[in-house]
Amino acid sequence: MTTRIREIDLHLEVPFTISRHTRTEKRVVLVELERDGRIARGEASPDPYFGESSESVRADLESALELLPDDPLALQELRLRLDERFPHGGAASCALDTLAHDRAAQSLGVPLYRMLGLDARRAPPTSFTIGLAEPEVMAERAAAAAERGFDILKVKLGAANDVALVRKIRERYRGRMTVDPNAAWDLRRAVRTIDSIVQYGIEFVEQPLPPQDLDGLAELHERSRLPIVVDESVVRATDVPKVAGIVNGINVKLQKCGGIAPALELIAAAHAHGLKVMLGCRAAESSVAIAAAAHIAPLVDWADLDGNLLVTDDPFVAVEVRQGRFSYSERTGLGAIPR
Repeated sequence: MTTRIREIDLHLEVPFTISRHTRTEKRVVLVELERDGRIARGEASPDPYFGESSESVRADLESALELLPDDPLALQELRLRLDERFPHGGAASCALDTLAHDRAAQSLGVPLYRMLGLDARRAPPTSFTIGLAEPEVMAERAAAAAERGFDILKVKLGAANDVALVRKIRERYRGRMTVDPNAAWDLRRAVRTIDSIVQYGIEFVEQPLPPQDLDGLAELHERSRLPIVVDESVVRATDVPKVAGIVNGINVKLQKCGGIAPALELIAAAHAHGLKVMLGCRAAESSVAIAAAAHIAPLVDWADLDGNLLVTDDPFVAVEVRQGRFSYSERTGLGAIPR
């Protein structure tokens, strides 16, 4: 058995701007386990918002490789070990959990979604993200995405001219649309902006307020004319009860919660509390990380899994996207192979 940890630089096709920062590239950390001619993979895409860097994630992976059980099917044992080592989830936990699920499904000779008993036909289409830019530029990118077959867009907001951005995009794009200000609004601005954009057929607003502002979310829930979905406000399944009743849905990210196993628990908890679920990703991920989420997409209401579609140099092919929908191969595990 051979294990490898390596870093990969992914470059975004266009500068990707949200309310917090602009990104042109992203360094992710790949962990691989080779045994009996098979290679299982997991990926960590660190997020500085959660105190992560490629250096810290790599160090965490190097110290935690020993947690992987010898038995490829001992997923419950690994989950207990990862929960103890990474109680708040995170990218390093995600990489190891993903690798383990890839290895398990490969050992059984089936794609991961089949190992989990899921129907790939039930996966929702993925949205395509339009980062902050000048109104004309965002409108042009929205139109280009529609031409590529995407019928739902996630539009980043959090600029001074949010309403003008939405209005301009609607001049070029008539499909489904959600908006995400990445916690850039306060309550007053959220109510005012939502009142102004509701006429443009927005499906929901993602993380309008700072994650810890639960009182604000509760009031916004009462006053908003659009559904509210939260991202950073919910990391693990234990966070779900605190937002139940004050939001309409949550965004589950494997890199945030710690992998496939905690994501499945989050999805179940959300549905048990009557919340809808979106599967999301970080601004740049390779097809290894995206595939891990895509294989559990049949369980959710929305998918926003375009991190590999935003970069120019994804080194892998796994679950492809055609006309905005996932196309699953019959390759075993994640189905990830070098491009």
